[in-house]
Amino acid sequence: PRSAKPLCVGSIPTRASRAEKPWRVMDWPKITVVTPTFNRIEYLEECIQSVVGQEYPNLEYIICDGGSTNPGVLRLIEKHGPRLAWWDSRNDRGHAEAVRRGFDRATGDVLAYLCSDDTYLPGALRAIGEVFAADPKIDVVYGNVYNTDAAGRIVRETRSVPPSPLGLITRVNMAQPATFWTRRGYERVGANFGGANWEYAVFEPQMDLFLRFARARLPCRNLRRFIATLRQHPGTVSARHRAEIARVPQECLRREFPFWAHPLRYKLLWAAMRVRQVCWHVRQGELGYLVRRGRLPRIAATNPAPDPGIGS
Repeated sequence: PRSAKPLCVGSIPTRASRAEKPWRVMDWPKITVVTPTFNRIEYLEECIQSVVGQEYPNLEYIICDGGSTNPGVLRLIEKHGPRLAWWDSRNDRGHAEAVRRGFDRATGDVLAYLCSDDTYLPGALRAIGEVFAADPKIDVVYGNVYNTDAAGRIVRETRSVPPSPLGLITRVNMAQPATFWTRRGYERVGANFGGANWEYAVFEPQMDLFLRFARARLPCRNLRRFIATLRQHPGTVSARHRAEIARVPQECLRREFPFWAHPLRYKLLWAAMRVRQVCWHVRQGELGYLVRRGRLPRIAATNPAPDPGIGS
């Protein structure tokens, strides 16, 4: 019988390991993961372990600290030093500068960042690496995420649907912790995470980046697999700065897609993309997911803004 006890991340069943071919470094694209952190130690160990425990054969892991005054943070990073490609600790403008610092140092073919609150699920990097290896033309791959509370209990799911440039504009597709992109694509859109002039050094830098991906029409693919967990708790930037974050989407739209920045046009587009999303979930056999998420009633919601940082 199904237990009423909340499901925890540690109890998530994972697919059995596939043995199609030997794990040779030359077969797998090099993936660089950057973790930005600043004074937050509560979940950092879990985050680091979720990356280094992937056993992905061609991983480059970088941690960039924003000058933490909590000595426990630096001790924890130093403890994992032998498994890191590089790390540093210096004052910066915000987590976007830390991420860009890591990307500037990166040598991987594929880039991603994982905030210190979040985690990768077992086998995530291999699943991502397989997609990029199978189709070198793809520039962006994104999967599903579990949204968890402060204790790591799953409170809901965020499932992806096939990509659409207009869907990226309305943030109905990509969840940041489960999104990976090629260095080639990143350089094509400017290689300046956080904005050319650090406009998004603190709030929603991924929104700016994903809209630039959409404008450049980078080839994308969704992966119907749970890749990461996204932790929601009162200490997150999204929870503490809702007003500032609410302004970012319109600012990004006015710059990248001025036509859709008009409030009425944006609401119509948002509604259309929600309908598309619902149709895809039904086609994928995920009607139960729609019911659990309450997607069907939300199509006609008066406030089209999705939850901060969720992306779907």
